[in-house]
Amino acid sequence: MTGPYDFPGAPSSGVSGLVGSHVSGPPTSPRVVVRWLDLLRAAQELDDRFNPDAEQYLTAFAYPRCEYIAHVRQHGSPRGYVGPAASPWLWLDVDNSNDLNKARRDALTLARFLMRRYPKLDCGDGLGIWFSGSKGFHLGVECWPGNRPDPLAPATAKRLALGLANAAGVQIDPMLYDHQRLLRLPNSRHPSTGLYKVPLSLGELELPVERLRELARHPRGCALPEVGDPMAELESDWAGALDAVKRSGTMTADGRRVPPADAPVVPKFVRDFIGFGDVQDPGRAVTLWRAAAALSEAGTPPAVVWGLLEEPALKTGLPIHEVRKQILAGIAHGSCRRGEGSEAT
Repeated sequence: MTGPYDFPGAPSSGVSGLVGSHVSGPPTSPRVVVRWLDLLRAAQELDDRFNPDAEQYLTAFAYPRCEYIAHVRQHGSPRGYVGPAASPWLWLDVDNSNDLNKARRDALTLARFLMRRYPKLDCGDGLGIWFSGSKGFHLGVECWPGNRPDPLAPATAKRLALGLANAAGVQIDPMLYDHQRLLRLPNSRHPSTGLYKVPLSLGELELPVERLRELARHPRGCALPEVGDPMAELESDWAGALDAVKRSGTMTADGRRVPPADAPVVPKFVRDFIGFGDVQDPGRAVTLWRAAAALSEAGTPPAVVWGLLEEPALKTGLPIHEVRKQILAGIAHGSCRRGEGSEAT
């Protein structure tokens, strides 16, 4: 395991001392522990140590150095870590695989809403906007209350982000808030389109998508948009989301929620496929089919099954027609085992 000193110079306490997992290459590549904020800044600013022409990811959340490294040393990888996490930035992912212009309009609506909700925000000052180089846009808000590591931080971030998006009338990707979810780094090249994930100003977000694709043909280094001071409104919203998470179920001693006894359990191989791209014998197609069947049998709506499995399946290298075939077949099989007809279309 490489230590968290790939980007040296940061202090060992505060947000600059938090670590995360970095992946260079496909998401299934080995994860390396790095200083979270150092790498995010290096990517945004196009530091000489950052290679923009590689596929590059960083965990959406950051973790206390001692706890995270101890887990990695004990288990050989970050897999299975559910300890304290921090959310130094609140991420919101607006995607639309069929209509990029709709995603652009939604991202613009959401950005304007966030700036009204948190008056200290401005594009370039606490609010970041990035075109993914593919089917959507990422927004990020510097989140001071999220700097305090807590096992409930991912659930709190999810509740807050979904609440903000709902208030703005916009749909965001709810799967971004898994404990160790990977987020593509700024200025890294998208493996399918060859375009870069580039930072945008609010004005540039109003440009036609054809112009945005032109901007994304090359990386664009600039400063990370940090606001520098806590925002009382965001502190209040975070506290409200955390309280709602705590009230949503029984809590364990370490702060983890215990689901109801009759709640369906997602098999570990499904979680590993979604989070890490793990493939079981006899191969990718069967693993995908089994994952779709397990989720469907547990009562997961077909649209959610698609949302969970399509991206990790494509990243294994399966062609789109095979992905569609296996997900449809898995949903149908799971629905039959549950005693229902298939709702997939």
